[in-house]
Amino acid sequence: MANPFKKITNNAIDSKKDWGGNKTSETKTRKCEGCGAARPKDTNLTTCDYCGFKFMTITNEIKTDN
Repeated sequence: MANPFKKITNNAIDSKKDWGGNKTSETKTRKCEGCGAARPKDTNLTTCDYCGFKFMTITNEIKTDN
């Protein structure tokens, strides 16, 4: 009996789209100085979600729309 998944796998390989140039995906991140966890670059996060390290101190109150 033939492997039923071989036809599916071969079809996927044969029909995949070649998007050119960049073969990998990446995210620009910065590391937390406290625990080394990655955080997105160019975000307004002030505190590490993992260890609580403060990246910056904001003295102004930020009001949200309710």
